[in-house]
Amino acid sequence: MDPTREPTHTRCAISACGWCDRDGVDCRFCSGTGWWRPEQPHRDGSGVIVWLRVDEPCRGCAGTGKEHSPVVAS
Repeated sequence: MDPTREPTHTRCAISACGWCDRDGVDCRFCSGTGWWRPEQPHRDGSGVIVWLRVDEPCRGCAGTGKEHSPVVAS
């Protein structure tokens, strides 16, 4: 994955999102890039299941790069 890639969206789908309106809190899942690299199962030609890395928009921040669910300090 290219670390210089811009987040995919400037805002999430919530019309009045308090998280999108904030600055300076990067998403903990993608470190503010808006992209992450999960593993996806794939069956190779011999039938063995292997795991492949895929690049996709971050689901934790909806591709915005901004934290949308911070851990609550206890």
